[in-house]
Amino acid sequence: MTGKRYAGVAFRCSRRIYCFEVGALHLKAGDDVVVETDRGVNMGVVVVPPEQAELPQGVAPEGVKKVLRKARDEDYVKQRENREREQEAMRICREKISHYRLQMKLVQAEYMHDGNRVIFYFTAENRVDFRELVKDLAHSLHVRVEMRQIGIRDAAGMLGGVGICGRELCCSAFLTSFEPVTVKMAKEQNLALNPMKISGICGRLMCCLGYEYENYRQSEGRRRPRRKNRGSPESGGGNSSGRDKNSSKRGSGEDRERKAAGADKAVKKDAAPDAENAGNRSGKSSGGQGGRRGRGNRGGKSRDKGKKDK
Repeated sequence: MTGKRYAGVAFRCSRRIYCFEVGALHLKAGDDVVVETDRGVNMGVVVVPPEQAELPQGVAPEGVKKVLRKARDEDYVKQRENREREQEAMRICREKISHYRLQMKLVQAEYMHDGNRVIFYFTAENRVDFRELVKDLAHSLHVRVEMRQIGIRDAAGMLGGVGICGRELCCSAFLTSFEPVTVKMAKEQNLALNPMKISGICGRLMCCLGYEYENYRQSEGRRRPRRKNRGSPESGGGNSSGRDKNSSKRGSGEDRERKAAGADKAVKKDAAPDAENAGNRSGKSSGGQGGRRGRGNRGGKSRDKGKKDK
């Protein structure tokens, strides 16, 4: 054990919680503190008190920054001044973006607490070459300028708003990271696949689709068998399904027997007319010969009668 005490601190333009060493300071959740960061001195709020905070795994204690002090009255005055400077910086930045015709949308500007650096957050569909913009802004604002591209979901969390549920956006209220959200989650929960109903104000799928997805996945194995085997004994139709299967088997066997018997009868019927036709053909042929012979005989008799008369 190192004996060091830590606290989780969050900042205005970030949802992540950063770990800082508090030393002997007595802090509680909700206290404003001034901390030392890689970019300079900044002001944040304690979200995880020292009694609950722990050093993250894989982080060396020597690399953890320190909490300088609790926020004082002069710190709040400085914070208000920085907010006013941010509004002016955003106005100038928008003008420069329009001047250079850059395909980017400015979201927020953040002055560090010491006022020596300003960070501009923006969204863009593709990468943007903003080197000339940074030079021009540094010359106009007389501070160090940093441009940072963020996603559309990060922009929604930074600006805040109200969702279709009537509550504050989850991304700006309590979410510290974004988990992947897919259409499969909406299908599994039998939701209407209407983009207007399952999308947030950022235009992406709502984060809340993933809140109950694991419960639906766990119950998937219990729901699908009832859907597939509705005639199973558990559903109350086991015997009827068995009778149906047996009757279908018997019915199929009887059908085959009936077809076979019908085929035999058809063969016999076809054979009988053929025999009758054969007999008729033979009778006709013999009768024809007899007829020709009879006509010949009759002709002979008439000749004999003619001879006798003569």
